[in-house]
Amino acid sequence: MPQAPDHLMKETLYMKIIHLLDRHRTWLEIESIATVRNHTIVRNGRMTDILSRVLVVKAIHHHFPYTRGQVWQIAEYDLEQAIKSLRTTDGAFRQRIIKGELTLEDVERIISTATHGVVQPDLSPLPLFTCYTYYDEVRYCFSS
Repeated sequence: MPQAPDHLMKETLYMKIIHLLDRHRTWLEIESIATVRNHTIVRNGRMTDILSRVLVVKAIHHHFPYTRGQVWQIAEYDLEQAIKSLRTTDGAFRQRIIKGELTLEDVERIISTATHGVVQPDLSPLPLFTCYTYYDEVRYCFSS
């Protein structure tokens, strides 16, 4: 199964999206950031399977029309395609991507575009005040 190295986003950008999504979440919780799954894409007019990292998010509260416990898997390839699409239509977004200074609205737009409008994160402008987040767990696990 081929991987798509030409389509993988930078690790720092991926982790920035994860960090903002985790710190400012309202009804979504990150379940996994390192799951790898087969993902079907259209390349040169043909359907091709690739291995892609998948961001797995779960509804922790009822958020109409979704019930608590519902899970979505968002392929990294789809996130990258959403970023490419937004980068071509929004010059300010392009500059923030280059500088690595994503806003909450940027993350919401990336997730919404990657899921074709199915998942709207509705991030809170105030971060969660916890001493331990998924982002910290990932850094701790990889550093030890």
